[in-house]
Amino acid sequence: MTRLLLAFTVWSYVITPIALSAGGPENRTSAQPAPANLAPVYVKIIWPDDPATPANEKDRPVIESWITKSIENRSKAKFRAVTGWVPVPLDGTELWDGKLDGTTWTCIVYADVFERKDGLIKIRIDGWSPASTGLIAQIIDEPGSREVVPVLEVKNKHGMPHVAIFIGLPVKSKALEAGAL
Repeated sequence: MTRLLLAFTVWSYVITPIALSAGGPENRTSAQPAPANLAPVYVKIIWPDDPATPANEKDRPVIESWITKSIENRSKAKFRAVTGWVPVPLDGTELWDGKLDGTTWTCIVYADVFERKDGLIKIRIDGWSPASTGLIAQIIDEPGSREVVPVLEVKNKHGMPHVAIFIGLPVKSKALEAGAL
């Protein structure tokens, strides 16, 4: 009986707290989301187009209607997408090389997610010109959120570029499903 009581005591006071403190995904709090559960951030660059330039639409990324409507509320210029949807990892990425139809229009454009807290995401988008013009966009951190932001400092004779931002659905990793994280 003494052994049974001792085993129960060891289990209750030593083993159970250790097992409960293991950092499995079921024990994570909302303040510490697993990186695999974060919704991905996507960015697309929309460039003001020269109306005299013949359009070769088959080689261009599509501009979604919600982007077009947002831009039309600000400008009557013609636009084209110069990138598709580019995923922006936390450590940043190159969005666009600044070339359009073989001509360099601007410096390389980079983006990074530099803050993700309190239900908001802040994205820094830098480059555009030799003076390194940048902007900071803020968007609600939930799947389906979207925003179109003008890049005022890069306005040219045809208009100003815009950056479309979209928050996708979280992607579950196999490691998370297996309980390895």
